[in-house]
Amino acid sequence: MDVLVEGVHFDARLAPEDVGYKAVAVSVSDVAAMGALPCWVLLGVSVPADDAFVEGLTAGVAEACRHFGVALAGGDTTRSPGARVITGVVGGRCAARPLLRSGGRPGDDVWVSGALGAAGAGWSRSTPPDWALAALRRPEPPVELAVTLAREGLATAAMDLSDGLATDLARLCRASGCGAEIDSAALPRPHDVSVREATRGGEDYQLLFTASPAHRTRIAALGDVTRIGQLTAGPAVWLDGGDWPTVLFAHFGGAR
Repeated sequence: MDVLVEGVHFDARLAPEDVGYKAVAVSVSDVAAMGALPCWVLLGVSVPADDAFVEGLTAGVAEACRHFGVALAGGDTTRSPGARVITGVVGGRCAARPLLRSGGRPGDDVWVSGALGAAGAGWSRSTPPDWALAALRRPEPPVELAVTLAREGLATAAMDLSDGLATDLARLCRASGCGAEIDSAALPRPHDVSVREATRGGEDYQLLFTASPAHRTRIAALGDVTRIGQLTAGPAVWLDGGDWPTVLFAHFGGAR
């Protein structure tokens, strides 16, 4: 389940169609990260009365449902006295044993799918370029990759990158009882995205996963994936041997 709140998760940079698409896609990302095929979505919509926003929102939801192969199974609508709030709940079917955050082991490789930081640049820059806005508006979680990793038993731990690598890798390491050493030069970054944006931006909805080094060749053959580091026995998470980047945003902790 994911909640999109106007002013926190979206603003005028996203059309209503974009918000509808993301309401489905961001929860599809969570389901896929556990190695499951998304099947259905429930949608909760809270908007001001007679809000024309809903028409575009519905079109975006329909587009995402077609794209990801999920059925809109129901939901609820209410009137909001202020900000629009959209909640998506996606259910899926595991392809094999679910992928958890807690399965990583010291010595495992750390991998990410896709490229990092474009969507974060679309959100944080005062005048974001078109490629950054496109990434922000239309996330593309790698469902097929995640399901393959689970079905073939290649990944030891996994989660989706929704809040940024700085936040999410630390979460995976805590759950697995490990630390990590990450090489900034290995981070896949599009265009002129900085290391700071690639690690702290959020909104990527790519896959973060760990795997035994014995599977490197097979995993590399799966497509758009990059090995960025390794899990370690100690609890610390390091970037280039130095301190791990601080979190850029937390809902109840503010930005740093």
